[in-house]
Amino acid sequence: MIKHQVDCIVRLHDPKRLPELNRCVFSLVGQTHRPLNIILAVQRFSASDIDALVAEIRPMLSFPGAPTFTVVNWREPEPADARTELLNLGLSACTGQYVAFLDYDDVLYPEAYELLVERIIRTGAAIAFASVRLLNADIHDGFVYALCQMTPPFHGENLQDLFTSNFCPIHSYLIDRSKIEGAVLSFDTVLTWEEDYDLLLKICAAYPSDFGALNKVIGDYYYKNDGSNTVPHSTPLSERRVTEYQRVTALVEVRRRTTFVVPSVQVALGFARPAPNLTIRGALDQLQLIN
Repeated sequence: MIKHQVDCIVRLHDPKRLPELNRCVFSLVGQTHRPLNIILAVQRFSASDIDALVAEIRPMLSFPGAPTFTVVNWREPEPADARTELLNLGLSACTGQYVAFLDYDDVLYPEAYELLVERIIRTGAAIAFASVRLLNADIHDGFVYALCQMTPPFHGENLQDLFTSNFCPIHSYLIDRSKIEGAVLSFDTVLTWEEDYDLLLKICAAYPSDFGALNKVIGDYYYKNDGSNTVPHSTPLSERRVTEYQRVTALVEVRRRTTFVVPSVQVALGFARPAPNLTIRGALDQLQLIN
């Protein structure tokens, strides 16, 4: 494990999205933190697709001091949507102390990882959170036009809020791998939505978390008008998608009801006397009674 290195796992499922990937990688090249390693996790790319990808980003990564990069390819025919498998594939390629995630269509500001690493060092947390800006965007051939800033649908201020619902986009936090057991730091492949939230529930119930930088905006999250977000925001969900989302919601609730909160995290939530075998759901129910 390379001390202080940040591994950033970038997911990409469609070779036609290289212009957006270019913008994403450019934001990583601009990070002030070093060392930085970019892991591009792609879904069933051909050899020519990978060649085109490398040709697209290599100019940005060829100068002295640039991040290193690796391409890992999910080759299996199933599942059709391998977004969660891509995250686990990226994790298997990590070599650094820290790991973060960034989808191909989002960006980070230059100080993002420097800020989050500093928070982890200062607080001793296993995971540190900041905030990202939500933008409404028009997608055109060759460029993305940001129309306006939007009010995010995700709201929260602390650990209790996170246990209640997910307000932390996947590129708004950094994880210290050196502090987390390997079995915890893995994504549940049963999930294709909320797979990142399920991971946060596991980590934050077992290890200290830091929300002290939530007032800092470290990147942009794009809501796009072409329907390519995981959950489209401008069109109603199909009946099939509604059924799938209900299934995922139920599975996340199972996670809340079966995941125990360790005593130190109970104290962080405000419990004066930690209780044995207290689950996330049990903690939330007790906090609601107290409040």
